[in-house]
Amino acid sequence: MPDFYTILSVISIILTIGGLLGGFFAFRNGMAKTANEVQERVINALESEINNLRQRLDDMKDENVRLRLIIDTICAALKSRGLAVTIDGDMVSIHDARGSTTTITHIQEGEDDL
Repeated sequence: MPDFYTILSVISIILTIGGLLGGFFAFRNGMAKTANEVQERVINALESEINNLRQRLDDMKDENVRLRLIIDTICAALKSRGLAVTIDGDMVSIHDARGSTTTITHIQEGEDDL
């Protein structure tokens, strides 16, 4: 009879070790799967953000073109009234038709405008 208990003890130890090893590998596999899922979600979120930023950049380019056209229209209208407006970078020069008056102004950007 002692042999029977010894065999049961050995089987119990083997099953316990097998259970522990199986649990370890299952836990490791679950952690790797979870990490891959999180990584995939982050990549998808970042791709979505990049697409949104590209769309905003395209919208800003379109708005910039529209604003330049408006400025050109205003300059042409003022020129027909005898005022020449020249925009060079952040400098705006205004000359009247007689050439006697010149106003030069620096364009200043405020933090509220951004």
